[in-house]
Amino acid sequence: MVVLHINPCKGPKVTNDDQSPNLGDPMHVDKVIIVNEDRDVRIRQVGLTLVVILLSLWTAFEFLTPLAWAVVIAIAEWPLYHRAIKWAPDRANLIATGFALVTALLVIGPLSLAAVSLAQESQAAMAWLQHVQQSGLPTPVWLPNLPLVGMRASAYWQQHIGNPQATNALLGSLSAGSILTWTRSIGGEVARDSGLFLITLIALVALLTRGHAISVHARDIAQQMFGNFGRNFVERMTETVRATVNGTVLVSVLEGGLIGVAYAVAGVPQPLLFATFTIILALIPFGAWAAFGLASLTLLGEGHVLAGALLFGFSVVVMTIGDNVIQPAVIGSAVELPFVMAMIGAFGGLAQLGLVGLFIGPAIMAALLLVSRQWMQESSSDYNATA
Repeated sequence: MVVLHINPCKGPKVTNDDQSPNLGDPMHVDKVIIVNEDRDVRIRQVGLTLVVILLSLWTAFEFLTPLAWAVVIAIAEWPLYHRAIKWAPDRANLIATGFALVTALLVIGPLSLAAVSLAQESQAAMAWLQHVQQSGLPTPVWLPNLPLVGMRASAYWQQHIGNPQATNALLGSLSAGSILTWTRSIGGEVARDSGLFLITLIALVALLTRGHAISVHARDIAQQMFGNFGRNFVERMTETVRATVNGTVLVSVLEGGLIGVAYAVAGVPQPLLFATFTIILALIPFGAWAAFGLASLTLLGEGHVLAGALLFGFSVVVMTIGDNVIQPAVIGSAVELPFVMAMIGAFGGLAQLGLVGLFIGPAIMAALLLVSRQWMQESSSDYNATA
């Protein structure tokens, strides 16, 4: 065993155990320095770090979702932002602010359009509701003509929906007062979410302006803690989030745009509003089906059976091609996830984290896949070494 000694007069000296000086000799009063790091101190440092992290998460708990949104958006926009600052490296803050404003417009614009359209239709909806409660909902003209079940369906409609008593039993809870109360509650939620969205935009500007330093720091820490696997892990997670966001948003816009054109051609009322909701709901797995399904039912209710059927069939084809062909091609090899893991990540993230979980959930599943593969490689290497 090698021991390092320090003599105040002669300086440091390395000796073996069998050549150790006589510590009782006053001429050789040495101070023994332990070379190995004090493990107790290291454990206390790690414990203190964990406590600080937990306290920070507890303090910022209400803002974790907007901060997660800022991280996801910053990762998705980073390639464009990096190209932009090459043209004006001295105006990084201004460019980051511009990116945040464009992001705000892309989010607020469709929501504002939907709110204005709903406000315009609110009076007509209230008038229709009062008329239906007084006279009942008339039987669609095409319902009795359905083969085999037409007459039974028409009789069931007339008994449970078509007369005022049945309609009041079905829609009796709806009134101007209840709708006003519901609107006020929605307004409160919108005000709260607007404040959180402002925090997202502020955090987005900070992340973009310091993105390079944050990236380098994160990779260095990962490499120090986990070696080369840690650096590769951080890079793969970043690529996974970026590819998932870009692929999901691009495919949602394409699907919503094509189906929106079909709305206009088929004669769906408020086609722009339906198209906006289709784009938003297309971000959620199978969400757009509810939008074009409702549009098809609206056409059926107005007696346009062929138009409703063709709209539904066209929308199914668009969604099938977009979700199963275009989106995997856009995302590419960055997310090498089996279908089951991708579905669990998307739905589980949506259930636990909200809409931002659609992008974080698959990244978590990809992280699980990377870690499991790393363990399998190390186990295989150890087995081959001992064999």
